Amino acid sequence: MQGVGLLAAGLAHDLNTMLGGILATAELMSTRVPADGDLATDLGEIIRQAERAGALIHKLLAFSRQEHLRPVRVDLAALLGRMEPVLRALLGRHIGLSLPSRRGTLVDADPQALERVVMNLVTNARDAIGARPGHVTVSLERVHHSDLPADARGFMPEQDYAALAVADDGPGVPAGLRARIFEPYFTTKGEGAGTGLGLPTAYGLVKQSGGFLLLDDAPRRGARFTVYLPAVAGEQEQASAAPAARPLILLAEDEELLRTCTRRGLEQAGYAVIAVDGGEAAEAAFGANPEVSALVSDVRMPGVDGVELARRLRARRPGLPVLLVSGYADASARDALGGLGVAFLAKPFRLADLRRCVDALV
Repeated sequence: MQGVGLLAAGLAHDLNTMLGGILATAELMSTRVPADGDLATDLGEIIRQAERAGALIHKLLAFSRQEHLRPVRVDLAALLGRMEPVLRALLGRHIGLSLPSRRGTLVDADPQALERVVMNLVTNARDAIGARPGHVTVSLERVHHSDLPADARGFMPEQDYAALAVADDGPGVPAGLRARIFEPYFTTKGEGAGTGLGLPTAYGLVKQSGGFLLLDDAPRRGARFTVYLPAVAGEQEQASAAPAARPLILLAEDEELLRTCTRRGLEQAGYAVIAVDGGEAAEAAFGANPEVSALVSDVRMPGVDGVELARRLRARRPGLPVLLVSGYADASARDALGGLGVAFLAKPFRLADLRRCVDALV
């Protein structure tokens, strides 16, 4: 699997860039055809399959712990509250859901990665319950090292943890399978019903976030998976809402199809866009257009890449809002991104996600 992860890392940028072009083109086309026609149905299928392909790449990167994560201060109860409508729809009417209400369980983690972990665990709980009525309980608590399970105290550092547990009342995990549940491609589901990457993906994301994912020895019927993340003290910081604005965006992308689709997507949202091919052209355009308010750039480009471009433009205008996008950022690029204080969006992305990121920047 380490080899598979390295292979995925080597191909991720190019594959995600191509998928991004396919996804954006299909999205743009879908706005120009009748919503109830066969063409709209076909375009919707193209979008779904492109998203599935991108998700598979991200799963491989997550399992091999090479996905780019952007940790921020997260209130876990607030995150679960935002996810509640999606989780209830995922479980269906025959499975009940209990969520914690207490706020203030804070961690430093990537919220999108945490959402994927929760989704994977709740999906597994739903599949374990099956068609019969059942219940899934998501709980939160702050746990000191001395209160951890006995076998976990031997390998988990001595500190306080935020423990997020997902428990179901299904049949539980048979003793003979407990040692294999985090293996990639291992699944107890029928053919075509699962990839065997759900739990390994969650495991990889949690480990990359500095935490642990354990299958608990539940005393009653069912299974309980607990995510342990280092807890942080203090009240949640309230982010101030950014005013809505439609400034001039400088877009640097060397892939022509994706550059065109991204430009059109931003223009449809009301932005003015200068779209250029590569870092050198972006530098020239920035100098000729002092009204540029934000940079959107690919990370990996020939010549001046996105990280270097951001550094150069920030040197000329400190505090310039920057959104970097990439199908894959290697370790050196991730380190550089962390030091720049820029926003990041993984390819392939939906145009709506791009617009939200740009809205948040400016």
